[in-house]
Amino acid sequence: MHVKQLVNKLKKSIGNLIPVPDLRIMIGSSRTRQWDMVFKFDYQGLSFDVIVEVVAVNSLPMFQNKINKLKSLATDEFAIPVLAAPYFSPERQALCRDSGIFFVDLSGNVFISYRSFYVERVGFPNKYPEKRQRRGPFSDKASLILRELMKNRDRQWGIRELAQKIALDPGYVSRMAKSLEVSGYVARINRKLSIRSPKEILDDWVRVYDFKKNELNRFSIQASNVESVIKHLREIEIPKEKKYALSVQAGASLVAPHAVYKEVYMYVQDQQDINFFKKELSLKVVSQGANLVLMLPYYKHSVFYDSQKIDGLCVVSDIQLYLDLYGYPVRGQEQAAHLFEKQLKRQFSVNDNE
Repeated sequence: MHVKQLVNKLKKSIGNLIPVPDLRIMIGSSRTRQWDMVFKFDYQGLSFDVIVEVVAVNSLPMFQNKINKLKSLATDEFAIPVLAAPYFSPERQALCRDSGIFFVDLSGNVFISYRSFYVERVGFPNKYPEKRQRRGPFSDKASLILRELMKNRDRQWGIRELAQKIALDPGYVSRMAKSLEVSGYVARINRKLSIRSPKEILDDWVRVYDFKKNELNRFSIQASNVESVIKHLREIEIPKEKKYALSVQAGASLVAPHAVYKEVYMYVQDQQDINFFKKELSLKVVSQGANLVLMLPYYKHSVFYDSQKIDGLCVVSDIQLYLDLYGYPVRGQEQAAHLFEKQLKRQFSVNDNE
């Protein structure tokens, strides 16, 4: 939904969204366009302004920017700051409350409090679900752009320079860059791209990434524990043309060890690679009791991007490792949080006040 559409719908439906007896609502001046819109509320002799910023794009950086704008400029004691959107999830509602910002959405959720005026109606489902974007910023090929930009947030990239680095068509990179700008994920500085709010981008990314879409092939290898499985992998000679990379808890054990685990998960490129490891490690197919899981990735273009060599074995990038851990059911989010603190936080910390 575009900003103008959202503003117009809100103007038409504000009375139905806040069905309070004796409440009169009028459209006020936008105060030299500081705000997206202003309403004047009159309730039983109490008059106050409701200054509104709308969030038309469902991205955490854009959401946070609007929150910061409302907090920095809403200083009038007779005006209260309200964020508006097609829908606020319970998590976004909680972020508004924690920031001291009120909210209203077109799906019916609203929380506004000012002196004797109080309205809270929550729990309404999303009436405006987003259509799945086949080529959204977190899709397989498009994610190469974010992966490279997030590696060094101080660096600024020209479109052609970036396209050459990640081996994508410049026209495609240019189109995706415009989408990333709209979402607040990147900014253009002197016509070059610069990443913004990488932690918030990662938070958005894990909402759409689905670890279960990887094709899992479960095997048993003669080994007493996962350390022994890792040892077997180190002992075989893996040709350079064979693409593989450890992930989930096994990968994390080499990057930022934290949780105990019982299965080694490893990406391979194709069925030929599965056959190679089956032969070299004498693997047996099992339905239960697997200690080695070979994964065919659904991120076929990007899963091996920026893989790292640690103690003689390939491990996916820290970003891919975080995504996989976050979607892994056994202590995955706990390990992901540890990985962020030990690795990614340091990488993302430069100019983090943007």
